[in-house]
Amino acid sequence: GQQKHQTKKTMARTADFTDDGTSAAGDNDTYTYDNDTLTEMSRAANNKGNPILKKLFSSCEDDALGSVHRAWAVTVLFMVVFFIVSCIEATKLHEEYGSSASFALQIAAYWSAILHLLLAITGTFILKRFSTAFTVGFFLGVAVVVSQQDLLLFASFYHYQHGNLMFNLIFADLALALCILLTFFSLILGHFRHHIIVK
Repeated sequence: GQQKHQTKKTMARTADFTDDGTSAAGDNDTYTYDNDTLTEMSRAANNKGNPILKKLFSSCEDDALGSVHRAWAVTVLFMVVFFIVSCIEATKLHEEYGSSASFALQIAAYWSAILHLLLAITGTFILKRFSTAFTVGFFLGVAVVVSQQDLLLFASFYHYQHGNLMFNLIFADLALALCILLTFFSLILGHFRHHIIVK
C-alpha cells in the first residue's frame, strides 16, 4: 500500500513538470507580442470577416490603418463644408420665417451643423488618441446613425420651395454625399477595426 502511494505521488510530480504545449497559462503569466505578430493576429481576425467586404477592401489590406485615416480625413473635410452650408441654410430659412418657411427645418439645419462638428472632433480624437474597443464601437454606431439622418435631410430639403432654392439644393446634395461617405467609412472602419483598436 505504501509503495502504491509513493508511485502515485511520483506520477503526480511527473505530470506537474510535463508540458505538452496545451496547458493553460497561469494567472500571473505575461505575454508580449512584436509588431509582426500583432499584424498577423489582425489579419487572422479579418480573414473571418464578411467575404464581400474582404473583396471590396482587398487593395487596402497592406495599409489598413492608413486607409481608415484617409477615409476619415475626406469625410471630415466634407463635414466642415457641410457645417458652413448648414449655418447659411438655417439663416436663410430664418429670414423667411414670417412666411411659410418651416421652423422645424431651421432647427434641423442648426442641429445637423452642430452634430457633424461634434462627430468630426470626437471621431478624430478616438482614431488618434483613444482607440479602445468601446470607443471604436461607439464611434461606428454614431457614424451609422448620422449617415441615416443625412439621408432624411436630403429627402426633406430636396426641392423644398421656401428659403433660397439654390441653397436648399446644395444643402440636400451635401447631405446625400455625407450619407454615402459616412456609410463607406462605417464599412471600412468595421472591416479594419482590429487594426484600429489598440487597448
